[in-house]
Amino acid sequence: MSSLSGSSPQRITVCAPRLTRSSVSLVFVSGGCFEVDEDLTKASLYSASVSICQENPDAAQFIELRHCTMGGAVSLHPGVPEHVFIGGPYFYHAKGSALDTSDRIFAPRSDFDKHIHVAYGGPGVPVTSSVTDRTGLGLVLIYPADQTRGNLTIEPVARIEGQRFGSRFGHSLLFVDVNGDGWDDLIVGAPYQHFEALQGGLPQYGAVFVFLNQQPKFPSPVHDRSGKNPFGYESSDDYQVITPPKKRQKYSTPSLSGYGATLTKIGDINHDGYQDFAVGAPYGNTGGMVFIYHGTKSGRIGPPAQVISAADILTTTKLRGFGFAVGLQNVDLDNNGYPDLAVGAPMSDSVAILRTRPIIRFDVYLVLPDGSVDLPSNLNSLPDCTIEAQSLTGYKAATVRCLDTKLFATYSSIYGLTCDSGKKYTLSVLLKSDPVIQWLLEGLEDSRPGSHRPFQRNVEQCGAIRDPNAPIDLPTNPIHSVLAVAPVSFINEQPVEDFGEKALPFFHTNESANLEALKTPGGYVTLQVKASCRNGDRIGTEPDLAELNSAENLRLFFRDTDLIDQSKPISIGAKWNADIPNPTPSTHDINKYPIADPRKNSQILQLNFTNQCTDKVCCPRLRVTYTAKVTRDKQGPVVYVGDDKTQEIEIKVQVDNIGPDPAFMLALLSEYSPTLLEIDPTVRKVHNVRSDAAMCHLANPLMPGQTAECTIRWLVVGHQLTVQMASFFVNSSLVMASNIRTTVDGSLTNQLKVNVKMIVKVSVSSLIEPKTVYFSGNVSDGIKSIAVENQIGDARLFLKLEIRNERTHSLVPASKLVIDWPYEFVGDPAEPHGKYLLYLLDTPRVTQYLLPTLEKVTSNITSVICDSRALKKLVNPHHYRIFSSLRRPTDSVPVRSEPVDLPPGHPNSYPPLSEGLVLKPYSTSSEEPEENRNRRQTTISCYNGKVRCVPIVCELGKLSYKAGPITLELEARLWDNTMREEFSQVFLTQLEILATWRADVKYGIDMDGSDHALGKVVLEIRNNLEPRPIPPKYMSLYIGLAVFGGVLLLAVLVLILYKAGFFKRKRFFRRQPRGGRPLSQAHKQGSRGDRSISERPAAMQRLEPRPLRPGGPQLPSGIVPYSSVHTSNQHPELTNEDPDQRVSYR
Repeated sequence: MSSLSGSSPQRITVCAPRLTRSSVSLVFVSGGCFEVDEDLTKASLYSASVSICQENPDAAQFIELRHCTMGGAVSLHPGVPEHVFIGGPYFYHAKGSALDTSDRIFAPRSDFDKHIHVAYGGPGVPVTSSVTDRTGLGLVLIYPADQTRGNLTIEPVARIEGQRFGSRFGHSLLFVDVNGDGWDDLIVGAPYQHFEALQGGLPQYGAVFVFLNQQPKFPSPVHDRSGKNPFGYESSDDYQVITPPKKRQKYSTPSLSGYGATLTKIGDINHDGYQDFAVGAPYGNTGGMVFIYHGTKSGRIGPPAQVISAADILTTTKLRGFGFAVGLQNVDLDNNGYPDLAVGAPMSDSVAILRTRPIIRFDVYLVLPDGSVDLPSNLNSLPDCTIEAQSLTGYKAATVRCLDTKLFATYSSIYGLTCDSGKKYTLSVLLKSDPVIQWLLEGLEDSRPGSHRPFQRNVEQCGAIRDPNAPIDLPTNPIHSVLAVAPVSFINEQPVEDFGEKALPFFHTNESANLEALKTPGGYVTLQVKASCRNGDRIGTEPDLAELNSAENLRLFFRDTDLIDQSKPISIGAKWNADIPNPTPSTHDINKYPIADPRKNSQILQLNFTNQCTDKVCCPRLRVTYTAKVTRDKQGPVVYVGDDKTQEIEIKVQVDNIGPDPAFMLALLSEYSPTLLEIDPTVRKVHNVRSDAAMCHLANPLMPGQTAECTIRWLVVGHQLTVQMASFFVNSSLVMASNIRTTVDGSLTNQLKVNVKMIVKVSVSSLIEPKTVYFSGNVSDGIKSIAVENQIGDARLFLKLEIRNERTHSLVPASKLVIDWPYEFVGDPAEPHGKYLLYLLDTPRVTQYLLPTLEKVTSNITSVICDSRALKKLVNPHHYRIFSSLRRPTDSVPVRSEPVDLPPGHPNSYPPLSEGLVLKPYSTSSEEPEENRNRRQTTISCYNGKVRCVPIVCELGKLSYKAGPITLELEARLWDNTMREEFSQVFLTQLEILATWRADVKYGIDMDGSDHALGKVVLEIRNNLEPRPIPPKYMSLYIGLAVFGGVLLLAVLVLILYKAGFFKRKRFFRRQPRGGRPLSQAHKQGSRGDRSISERPAAMQRLEPRPLRPGGPQLPSGIVPYSSVHTSNQHPELTNEDPDQRVSYR
């Protein structure tokens, strides 16, 4: 479970803390350590490691004394290398001890008042202490050697505590120099360090803490009872926490893997100049895991360079607990220059010896067909590949140039071993144009000497000669990101997003670095190449003929040669995977099975230009002048929406090279709003490189003393505006090479702000009827005495507002009308409520003509929406009875009611309220009567502080010239009681009602210098100075008595008339008596009692035909005239009555 390289390279100490020996009736878990040779064949037991447990006289009585676990930790004596310290964490009732091979026993101190929790220390001896109140967090104490006295002090120089309870911080310890500064750094394992679960996952356990040595900060040793605190790492910036790889990386571990249970140093396994170490996770996947970490210059440890799983090792017995012990500590068993590793699996009684395979370095080269890496200075001399480049998406110039190159690979040993010249390995190479450093290094640090050249930014002085061995410079030009195109492209390249998981095998240590490819434009392309051997004497030399013949052809495409920065090389990133066979456990010569360094599979490939700026640092000096041509008003540049006239915006730049060095890749890039602007096609040399960007090339290069200028012109058509905006910007910038320092007289950028406005002609017409109203009478009882609307006041007011778009072919997409409604008169501004002034009777109504649309619209639907909050407060709040019959007959409909806010730019409050009226003489003319000259008048409105107003905000929707006006109607009554109380001494009161129209758009409105339309109506309120008569108190009683008296008098009159015979019917008599007697006699007989025909019984009467005039029309037979009466049956003498006889009725 623990191991140690011995005092000589040929001897190794191996321990088995669970070594068991049985006697007749007792079982001893004594543990023990063995010393073996380098061939692992001869082993000798340290007898003291076993006898210390078995020879205890009390062991037969206590089982705890038979459980010693000697060999839980092993270390060399710091002063006497021949002596070995062996730790037994469970020795003597789990107090622990350290045994020297000289048979000296070092037991823990026992002079403390109490002991805290003692955890099994695994490879380390447990430490007990009473000077802490953080029980269960774990503790590490560092004790320095006292060189003056030749012994160890017990006064700690540093104290480091764990972070979480039960984390077992200090379970394993390791001193190793991970940053190469000559000081050993401390690594502490905490296998049960708890980390909160991510969403949808399980909590993670296990961590390793890396504390870099800060020896200059260490104070003198401090006694643990002195009350002083030794040095500690307080800030999280002072140390690094390493956790198991997460699932998004190449390797993953289960939640409870025991990560950090063991730590061991393995030397410089990759020969980069920094010490490496291994971390064990005995409960990892499929039996346990071991993680290999490489040291770095900064001391920040990156992802594991290699993960060894028990399932990867071919054995006859399944390994369990693989990683409980990791040892050998920099021992090279096969003398191949690389330290080997031993991993214990105590749960399967096995130890795995892992021999380190030699590491080879692969190099990938990109050259021209002749083997050179120099590009021509004039890229326009390259072949025209425009037709072949049609498959490339994105921006391309009118002419696309291409270049044929060759790609080949070589390999060599990093430890000086020779390679087989006939042996070749297949590489799968992933190429990316213009990559970033993070993509290449996968978050790791720059390489050390002996590997590839490091990547960093050059900071050389102007005019300095460039060092060919200087760090490779990887500047990225922002123009390529703006245009979303790489400097060079490949046929059949795929976007990074589409390449997907096929790219992950090329990222050996950090798969998330694949996302760094999205930071620069360009996609992926893969090639298969054969890597041939290159021994040390040929590393870095030009390719030979055999390498060129075996190389793969690769064609590069230049989308726009003017966008190639010739002051720096063309850079292409390369990552590769090597197809190398793996050895078997029976392989004798492991050197025939090398392995590629998993952290060194990236390289930058470059093709160079030849000019004066490739040999020295160029620093050109430019003078830049911008000019703009655009329509302007008082607020600056402006364009008008809906204007039929064509408008233009023009940006011109002039660049003069007034310095000694050339300037490369000069171009003018302008970004603009494509919804309003379009490039003028008549201007040459201007390209739409993006839907919202245009570019004009100036020069590549611009030599000293030369001048270049460029103009970009846009056309503005007002009806093209589809997105509302108050203004837009035309941002222009001078693009140039990013690899050179440029001094600029003027500015590289120019921003032109252009306001967007609409020319509008909108009118608001207002009318109120009646225009003049009167009030008089006496003060009433107030609100509670009113039941119907006419009790509010005599005058019913009709307010009409008409909003009309008077500009031909004009359409305002959205607008609002704000009516300042005079709600209350303010007597005392301190009072929250005043007295009603205008009482709104009903919801406003609207008359509107809607333009025909595809949707079916009913006739009673309107687009006008008024603020429901204001209407709720104003419209008949006391629910008085309203006479609908008094409403004027119109085609209007009620407005819709929803919350509507004030339009932008409208004041959100009224002026402060003030007390008292401002009175003025009604007439100042001397010709007026004295009575008029003594009268007073005043004006009240929402904006002079006399009236408390409520804004009625109405959203009108679209206001079109073609659709006609929108008419709003409001009906209200003047609250007469307020006028009687507050305006009794005022003859004329002028009440102003304002209505403001504003467009509800983001762009500006131009209405002859204003941005709104105003409508005002003035209501004249006159005092007639005549008080109304006061009615009696019992007026209803009096009225009732009067009605009763009248009814009684009428009844008396009717009775008198009845008694007087006024209602008796009159009789009638004949004019001539019967039987031919004289009329006088007949009358006399009638007076004596003869009855007339009318008085005879009805049965005795019948109708008789009336004689017709001679010669007149004759009636048909059977028809009797209705006017004739006869009684032939009773009085035959009347049958032959003379025609002149008549019947008289009275």
